[in-house]
Amino acid sequence: MSTYQYTKCACFWEYLVPFTRFWGVFTSVILCGVGVDVAFHHHAVGIYVIIGAVVVFFCEVTWAVTLFLQVCLRNEYSPVYRCWDVVLWLDCWKKTLLYVALSVLLFIHPHQLWLSSVAGVMLVLLASLYLLLTCKNRFETKDLLLQSREDSYDRFEDMPEVIDDSLPGPIHDSLSDSLVDQDVILEM
Repeated sequence: MSTYQYTKCACFWEYLVPFTRFWGVFTSVILCGVGVDVAFHHHAVGIYVIIGAVVVFFCEVTWAVTLFLQVCLRNEYSPVYRCWDVVLWLDCWKKTLLYVALSVLLFIHPHQLWLSSVAGVMLVLLASLYLLLTCKNRFETKDLLLQSREDSYDRFEDMPEVIDDSLPGPIHDSLSDSLVDQDVILEM
């Protein structure tokens, strides 16, 4: 692979996370507008779309709340962290399933509003982005495991070739034997 193609691919993977976060917040704002429009036209589904928009927005800003908690709470064994781990359980591929389910709701009942279909397409695109992020995380994990494995093989190559395995003889109780043993030890 040429350097140019590698840099294009690396640039894509590098900007995928910020673009996904931006697209998620943008989608939640559009989804909220669609929910208000559907509710304005006296459809009961509008309330559920607004609730879905709030859920999408909350899922999209969990990274910021996590960063805030890490800065404010220095104790990593805090009960707040344990509660927040329940929220963080909803990671990339699980968000994909949630967003596809919400988009199906918009496609089934568009209520003669073209914005419902647009919001559904935006949710499908957001789900696809999270599926790509899941693949990226899997590839990075495999690469890290392979890199750490290669380093472990080279760790004993710098050992000296000559190792003195000789041990001094047994220690006797007599004073003359102990003096001889001390001379042997000093010679080593």
